[in-house]
Amino acid sequence: MRIVFAGTGEMTERWAAYVGVRAPWVTDLLAWRRVVMEAYGIQSHLLAAMDGERIVGTLALFEIRHPIFGHYLATAVFGNDGGLYFDDAVARDALVAEARALAVRLGVAYLLIRTRELSLAGFQIDDHYRAAALDLEGGADAVWKRLPSKTRNQVRRGMTEGFTLATGLDQRDAFFGVFHAHMRALGTPAHSHAFYESVVRNLTDKADFLVVRDGDAHKSLVAGALLFWSNGTATNYHTVALRKYNPRCPNYLLYWTMIQASCGRGCSQFDMGRSEVGSTNLDFKLNWGTRPVSLTYNYFLVKSKSVPYLDPRNPKYRVAIAAWRRLPLAVTKVLGAHLIRGLA
Repeated sequence: MRIVFAGTGEMTERWAAYVGVRAPWVTDLLAWRRVVMEAYGIQSHLLAAMDGERIVGTLALFEIRHPIFGHYLATAVFGNDGGLYFDDAVARDALVAEARALAVRLGVAYLLIRTRELSLAGFQIDDHYRAAALDLEGGADAVWKRLPSKTRNQVRRGMTEGFTLATGLDQRDAFFGVFHAHMRALGTPAHSHAFYESVVRNLTDKADFLVVRDGDAHKSLVAGALLFWSNGTATNYHTVALRKYNPRCPNYLLYWTMIQASCGRGCSQFDMGRSEVGSTNLDFKLNWGTRPVSLTYNYFLVKSKSVPYLDPRNPKYRVAIAAWRRLPLAVTKVLGAHLIRGLA
């Protein structure tokens, strides 16, 4: 067993082919490497475990350098989990060992390998988060019948409120507008316009934007979502709804539309994304009949003394969040891109 770096040429193509048929999330695909490089200049390290000339495992690490959030290595940059694939435990352990050695050579603060219900030996574990997975077996009609009655009623409410829903890559700019308005209200930085432009360029056949308006196409933006597809899994990457519209249930309408679209694509699972344990966001997702899945964040500390908690819910960010909410939207759109580059 040997580990090679698949940075360029034919080995990169072989690495991409191995991952491409396995990855349920676009954040593991080679195209995602281009997205984050084009938008933020983030460098990647692609590792392959070789048994002779055959690839038996891969690991994608992204190197973050930021004046506030530090220097670190992480899998699944701007994703929830992923980046590590292997045929057997030998390949897995060899990849993880090389990742640790790389972290030491680069002198990073820490290495983070994000997995789904997999704890790695020798790592410190953070289990703040859960994913919420919805089984799409039987198609949209069968899913509808399995939904709790209260959730179906909320969807029906959203359908009768006079909202207009548009989908397609041409809705990118509208999505960007409502997304930033919502994130500013939360006091959280958000991705740059260049990030979403790169998503459209590199993931054309695996992405869709959805936008809800109050009334016809010229009325107020209400909610938006970015939906991804890969190997039978649909992923709710971003979903937002402006709070003042919540009583009218546009978020329920949006989620149900994404579920229908995912079934139409032949997906077997709808991943509603990451939420913190005990949060109202997770409660909302569980109300759709989803299965909670533990997200296991494995930290190998190199220079850091403790596991970082880079999350808006961290109390140490309260002052910064309050200040962010008071900034003009035009300012947060510019500054947000510089901050989020370090929150990978």
